[in-house]
Amino acid sequence: MRVGLALSGGGARGLAHFGVLKALKELGIEVHEVAGTSAGAIAGAFYTNGYDPEEAMKQVSGTSLFKVVWPAFSWRGLFNISKAEEVFRKYFENDSFENARLPFRIVATNLNSGQKEVFSEGPLIRPMMASCCLPFIFDPVEINGQLYVDGGIVNNLPAEVLKETCDIVIGVNVVPVIHDDNLSGMKKMIERISMVALSANVNNSRKHCDILIEPRELRSFGTFDLKQAQGIFDIGYEATHHLFEMDKNEAPVKSLLNS
Repeated sequence: MRVGLALSGGGARGLAHFGVLKALKELGIEVHEVAGTSAGAIAGAFYTNGYDPEEAMKQVSGTSLFKVVWPAFSWRGLFNISKAEEVFRKYFENDSFENARLPFRIVATNLNSGQKEVFSEGPLIRPMMASCCLPFIFDPVEINGQLYVDGGIVNNLPAEVLKETCDIVIGVNVVPVIHDDNLSGMKKMIERISMVALSANVNNSRKHCDILIEPRELRSFGTFDLKQAQGIFDIGYEATHHLFEMDKNEAPVKSLLNS
């Protein structure tokens, strides 16, 4: 039985993916393929390249945004994300999808075509950068003459790209949208609009998930809350154990726990 894992975008909330991965390992659930968007692309890259989930969480959360970007002053964005390339090379020296120990796919948005694009071969780092390139905050990333930005715009939970090759797809959505009466302030409003927009295409992806892990507690964290890394990690870890315990008699969960 082949198990696919789809990891959503969500900024710092994506650190919960590492907690999910630790819990899945403890439950004895083997993952055979991974697909990720934005923060999920980063988490997936570390995991498929053999990094321990807890160590990867510490490495990612310890890499300040101020160390990997600088003012670009261009009309397309506020910051240039290209400095992140040298940071990621410290962790992915071979810079290749083929170097991953598991099949891995990254989703990014092609601005020229207006469509999603799935990367699964060749260089790894630039597609990963493209997938988490927030529009209006970072300059688009150029790959083979095409401009790319955050994959979450078109597909924030890339579960469907795993359906053809996997028997069971586990989706992890780290941007749950829950009713909120406190929407005062510009920062809060921008954050909310972003989450609502991402949620719209996540709803289309749910039908491709046999199991969906969606920690509601993550709603209290923001896109750039890297200082809360351990708490976010713990939420992903605990939510996974809770779901597999509560749904242990459901067919997809039962099949994984008994395999």
